[in-house]
Amino acid sequence: MPLYKYKVSDQAGKIKEVLIEGDSHQDSLNRLRQREFVPVEFLGELGSKEINKGFTFSFQRHFDVCEFTNLLVPLLSSHIPIEKALQIISLSSSDGYFRDLVNRIRKGLHEGKKFSYMIKENESQFPRIYSTLIEAGEETGSLIEVSSVLRKYLNDRREMQNFLITSSIYPAFVISIVLVVVLLMFTIFIPKFAKIFMEMGRPMPLLTACVFWISRILSDYWLLWIGLILFFLIILFFLNKNGTLKKIWYEYSIHLPIFGNIIVLIEISRFIKTLAVLIRNHVNVLNAINISINVIGNSVISRTFSLVTTDLKGGKKLSVALSRSPFIPKTVLQMLSVGEESGTVSEMLEQISDNIEGQLRNKIKRLLALFEPVVIIILAGIIIIVVLSIILAILELQNI
Repeated sequence: MPLYKYKVSDQAGKIKEVLIEGDSHQDSLNRLRQREFVPVEFLGELGSKEINKGFTFSFQRHFDVCEFTNLLVPLLSSHIPIEKALQIISLSSSDGYFRDLVNRIRKGLHEGKKFSYMIKENESQFPRIYSTLIEAGEETGSLIEVSSVLRKYLNDRREMQNFLITSSIYPAFVISIVLVVVLLMFTIFIPKFAKIFMEMGRPMPLLTACVFWISRILSDYWLLWIGLILFFLIILFFLNKNGTLKKIWYEYSIHLPIFGNIIVLIEISRFIKTLAVLIRNHVNVLNAINISINVIGNSVISRTFSLVTTDLKGGKKLSVALSRSPFIPKTVLQMLSVGEESGTVSEMLEQISDNIEGQLRNKIKRLLALFEPVVIIILAGIIIIVVLSIILAILELQNI
């Protein structure tokens, strides 16, 4: 979500500059007015959380929303007032930033502000779904139940994130080892044999000559390779800075063999899971759709949902509106259609989300199961080529 910069006047009449997220310029203005700020001057759009400029480095602290919710829900379930619950959470935390943010929310409650309003005040640290559900819980008198749903949602999301990270550690480690072995082989081992054979003055077999030529390029021009790598990293840095790299990644990553399907499943699972939680807690369908679309990280996928709200306003069913997106599987649309006919849309969406997450886990597990033998075969093939080239060279020397 882009950031907008404004010069505003607060309740005391003090002029200051603020940054605020919004789906659009008008949305950001509405959020400013909700905070009781009066916009004075629009200072421009900074992009998606692109606050720092130049080559400065920022170590921004992040609030652990999942930990906060895991601490809050048991206290609310024990019928402890929310202000007292926040005080207990603050006193039990050893993280200064975590404690300061909780105390800031407590201060707002002391001033008579709603909990949902204080969440919006600190929206950079909370997902948008958080304030929406809390507000729905306050309006319906079911804050405890809504908080429990939020807790499950956040824990499920973190569990999936941890699963993806854990699953990527092993492949990254194996690939690194293979690259190191191949690099050492071509820069240290092969050049020593090449020197011996070249001193003999005998012509080498074609395979041997090719292997020695590759080895020489890697070992003799290592400074050039380091320069090219640094140049490539600098280009990536500037492309990432202006957002071009993300656009390229969003455009082409979904078309990658095997991995593209996994990326799409991750985004669709996130979208449907969020939509199910919002609808289950009686959030307006249009608002639920807008929030769920914002959860999608890939802009190419999210753009395919741009007309869903228009279709819903026109009286179309949710399953028909979602069919505009080519990334929604047909089985999902069929199951959702059944849920609409039976009046169990939220329950059906949750089942769909669980099915997609199950498919995602199975695909990743199968990919990992295939990954190890493929890497071993590739490494074995490289070693066989190197050994064969050396054997051919030795046989050629024996013919002297």
